[in-house]
Amino acid sequence: MKLKQISEEAYYIPGAVNIGVIKSGNSAVLIDTGLDREAGRRILRLLEKNNLKVKAIINTHSHADHFGGNSYIVRRTDAKVYAPEIEAGIIQYPYLEPLYLYSAHPVKDLMSRFLMAEASRVDFVLDVKTETKLDLGEEYPNVDILSLPGHSPNQIGVEVDGVLYCADSVFSRNVIEKYKIPLFMDIERQKQTLSLLEKSGYEYYIPCHAEATNDISELVESNLDVIRKVEEFLISLKRGTTEEILRKLCQEFEIKLSNFTEYYLMTSTLRAYLSYLYDKGVLAANFDEVLYWKVNEVG
Repeated sequence: MKLKQISEEAYYIPGAVNIGVIKSGNSAVLIDTGLDREAGRRILRLLEKNNLKVKAIINTHSHADHFGGNSYIVRRTDAKVYAPEIEAGIIQYPYLEPLYLYSAHPVKDLMSRFLMAEASRVDFVLDVKTETKLDLGEEYPNVDILSLPGHSPNQIGVEVDGVLYCADSVFSRNVIEKYKIPLFMDIERQKQTLSLLEKSGYEYYIPCHAEATNDISELVESNLDVIRKVEEFLISLKRGTTEEILRKLCQEFEIKLSNFTEYYLMTSTLRAYLSYLYDKGVLAANFDEVLYWKVNEVG
C-alpha cells in the first residue's frame, strides 16, 4: 500500500478499491475504506506512517467493498462517518443488502463479507438533492459532493482541488472484460451519470475500479457501449420470462454463474435493464401464470 499524491489536498491509495484521501496538515478524510477489517487496518497503518490522523470517512455508497473497513477505523480513531441517504441505512444495517438482492431472508451463502460488511455507525446522512458542500470543519472548506447514482441508488462522488473521486460510476475495460456486464441498479440514472461525467471538466478523476485519469471520456464510452449492447440484445429476444432471458443473456455474453452471489447480482442487473425498458415503453409485461416480458410492437 502506498499514498499517491494528485494535488495539494487530493491523494489516494491504489488497490482493488482505490481509497481516496483528502489531506490537510496532519489530518485526513478518507473516501471509502475497502472490503473488511484487514483493509481498514492496512489503511490506518499507512496513514500513521505518514503522520496522518483520520478525522472523517465519506462513504460513496453502501457496497461492502466500500465501507468494510469503517468499523475498525472508527473504533481506533472515532472518525465521523458521512454517507448519502439510502446508502447510510445499509451501512448501518448491512443485512439489508442481501435482503433486497434475494427479496426475502437470504440464503446463508449471500450473508458473506462480500455482501455484508461489518456494520458501521453513520454520523451524518447526506441529502444530495440539497447538499453540495460538505461541512468538515475549517480544515476542509472546499470539499463538494456530487450525485452519481446508477451503480447503486444514491451513490455520490467527492470533489476537492479539481479532483473528482467518482466511486463506481465507471468501470475499467479490465473489469468489463472480466465480468462482461457491470452491476448497475438503475439504468436511466446510470446513463445520466455517464452523460454528466462526459460533459464535466475536472482536472483529474479517481474511480474506485479503474486507473486515475485526467480524461474520463474513454471510460464513459466503454461503459455506455456495454449498456447499449445489453439493451439491443434484450430487445432482440422479443419475449421470455426473467429466467429465460437471464439464461440467454449469459450465453450471449459468455457469463458463467457458479454461486448465489454471482447469480443474484446478475439477476438484479438484468432486472434493472428490464424495468428501464418497461418504463420506457419498449417492453410490456404479460402475466400467464408467470411474468413474461414482451417487446412492444411499433405501429
